[in-house]
Amino acid sequence: MPDIKIEWEETYERSKEPTQMLFWVECDNFEAVEDALADDPAVTNPTILADMGDRRFYRVDFTPVGDKTNLMPELVSVGSVLQSAVGTRNGWRCRARFPHRGALEHVHQFCGDHDIDFTFERLYEATGRGEINFALTEAQREILIEASESGYLAVPRECSLAELGNRLGIGDSSASERFRRGVNQLIQQTLLTE
Repeated sequence: MPDIKIEWEETYERSKEPTQMLFWVECDNFEAVEDALADDPAVTNPTILADMGDRRFYRVDFTPVGDKTNLMPELVSVGSVLQSAVGTRNGWRCRARFPHRGALEHVHQFCGDHDIDFTFERLYEATGRGEINFALTEAQREILIEASESGYLAVPRECSLAELGNRLGIGDSSASERFRRGVNQLIQQTLLTE
């Protein structure tokens, strides 16, 4: 279904009852969605909880097949939190908070063990002030901040590349390379993603 969009809302683990998942679906062919849900061995009992015309809210129960590949217990077991998950015909795009890199590695391993395609896209680091640092090296972060504060990025430029390097105790070719890699990393993580 080329136009489908699925937004995960919640997954509930229940003792002595099947795990339930709630999600929104946007598309122009809900008959095909309901046929697909009926044919999916991972879920059962699809129920429409809300119908907004081109958007419906569903609840499904997981079968043992669904429980086997359910990411939620794996995230919880390592102290992670799923913040969002959006599915399209191209697969799922998830955003999660991990307490450390080992937790991310655990979930990655689980996906590999269960033949779930997993592509890592971006890593953010939350700071104490609620800001987000992109996955830059400390040297890249340092030069980008210095470039801004010194006037290297001003128009007209107030600081040369050689002066920028001198401020950080590195040569101008090292400063150039570090600056370009930092800018490229920011572009990859912000502008070149969906």
